[in-house]
Order: sequence, then structure tokens, then C-alpha cells
Amino acid sequence: MTNDLPQEVQACIKDLDAHYTDFQRVERGGTGYRWFAKNKVSQAKVAIKFYAGESGDRRHDEPKLLSQIQSPNILPIHDARNVSEDWAYFITPRCGGGDLDDLIKSQPSVHECVDIVLGISHGMSAIHARGMVHRDLKPGNVVMDGAIPRIADFGTVRILDPDSSVTTASQHSSLYRPPESWSTNTYTRAGDVYQLGFVTYQLLGGRVHYDGRNYLTAAERKTYEAMHDVVDQSLFVDAAIRRKAENGTLADLSSLPPWITVASKKALRNMLHPDPGERLGSMADVTAAMHKFRGDTDNWSFRVDVARLAKSGKILELRPTGSGNYEAFQQKKSSFRRVPGLQPDTLAALVKNCFS
Repeated sequence: MTNDLPQEVQACIKDLDAHYTDFQRVERGGTGYRWFAKNKVSQAKVAIKFYAGESGDRRHDEPKLLSQIQSPNILPIHDARNVSEDWAYFITPRCGGGDLDDLIKSQPSVHECVDIVLGISHGMSAIHARGMVHRDLKPGNVVMDGAIPRIADFGTVRILDPDSSVTTASQHSSLYRPPESWSTNTYTRAGDVYQLGFVTYQLLGGRVHYDGRNYLTAAERKTYEAMHDVVDQSLFVDAAIRRKAENGTLADLSSLPPWITVASKKALRNMLHPDPGERLGSMADVTAAMHKFRGDTDNWSFRVDVARLAKSGKILELRPTGSGNYEAFQQKKSSFRRVPGLQPDTLAALVKNCFS
């Protein structure tokens, strides 16, 4: 399972074998190489992430500073070391709750989503307070420890220049790359706000495609298919994503469920604004906006394709009819009955009228 890894990483895994057992390679997503293992002495389950470090004596300044942060929303770093001039690793606890990609598949309720965003924002505030930025906030880099979100991947964390509050942009995850980073190759705290905004949009049910070809127009897809070099194809898709990010259309707010109100969408727009100067200015601003969002939005959720809401002592379900409309049912004792006076209608219309 290691033959495809760089030689220095293979050698490091052999050395770690003296202290860890039950190695399990994690193949899904992300950059670098990730393994799960168990400490032979303590039996503690850990995650080991190998990443391409930047050359220089200060390569591990960021993990060292992160290891000093005490926050329930940041996964603690047990160890961080150089492997070679090109590679380094850090070791964190392993959380059994999966990452946000797993959570999104379970269709969490609105308030669950907002509480997760608030937790990430608190963790990011602690990182920003140390003069650092993350640069790669995305669902795969946040794990769930019970109901608590924990930022878990630190291979892209960088210290900001103390004079300019700027660092270089990460080249990873073009889908989450802030619009300004494409043209300037720079990154600030506003970039983390943008990335958390995109994660928030995704948690709430916004349409996101991990296959970048879905962001191509019909004409662009023909051009793409005529290409024979995979690198050219990748650059072509990145250019399409860049255009959408820069004109503010990458996150399609119209794809959100109808219970996300116009007022609530304003918070998302303020996090995702293409101009960093017009974006929410800090994680404290994000926290304030999310608290207002939570108060303004009912706690709807989907159970597969049934919309459900518990409010004012009532449980309401909006069930698809099979013809594109929905019917409203309200719980009466142990069973559900159709809501009198509400005819089958679109999901948006029933969400608007069911409690009016």
C-alpha cells in the first residue's frame, strides 16, 4: 500500500511502525497522504497526515503554534516533524464521526448546520488570533467529534506577514479558492471567511459539484472533450471555476431550500462577496451573522425527500406527491393527517403558508 508513495514517506512509515500499528490508508480526497493508526502503548487512535512542506527552517512554525491553541474546535496536534526537504507530517487524534462531507449526506437540520458553522468560526478565530490563516477550509478538512466540529487538516496553514497581513495563496481545492487569490496569488483572513461561506452554503443544501466539468457550459464542454491532455483539461475547468468565483455565481443561492429566507441569504452573500473589501471582515462578524441567521430561520430538515419541521409544539411534514408538488401533513398523537385548508402545492409555497 506504500509503493506509490515518495521514497522518504515510505521510509518514515517504516519508522513509525515502531510506535504505531493497524495502519489504514485513507484514500478519499485531500492533498498529501493520510493514514489512520493506533499507538502501541496508549492504544489511542490517531490520524497521520503527510504533506508537502515549504523549504526552510521555519517550515513547522505553523504546527508548533497550532499545538499551543486550546480550542474545542481545533483538533490537537500530538506531533509534527520534517521527513525531508519536501515532506513533513503531523499526528492528530482520530475522530470517529467522519467529516463534513459525511454529515452533509445525512441531511442535517438548519440549526445543526448553523451550530457547526459557529464552531468552525470559533476555531478559526483562535487560528487568526495567532496571526495565521488556514487557506483550505472545506468539508473534508473538518471532522465531527460527536456534535462538535473540529478543524483537522493543517498542511496549508500559513503565518501572515506581520506588516501586510498577507501570505501566498494555496494552489489546492480550486472550488474553494477565494476569487481574489486567482488574480493576485495572495491570501488574507478574508479568504478564510469566503471559504467558510462556501462551506456554509454547502451545509445548508446549496448545489455543489465536485466534478468541475459540471461548471462548464455546453460550448465549453465540447471544447473540453476535444482536448487530449489531462493537464490542459484540468486548467480549462479551473478557468471556468475561476470565472464563476470572480463574478459571484459559483455558489447558486437559488439552489438552497425554500426555508432559507431572503434575509438569511444576505449573510451568505456577505461571506461570499467576490470583493474581499465587501466581505464580512472577521470571524467575529461571521459569528454574529450566524446567530442572527439561526434566530431568523426555522429548523427545517429533509428526511430523504420529506421536508420536516417541529415548531410551536407541532410537527409538520411536507411530502412529495410524485407530480412535482408536496402535501402538508401534521402529527396528531401518534399519526400524521393532512393539514386542512392546504392544497398540494410547490415546496416553496407550502413552506411559506404552512405557519401563516
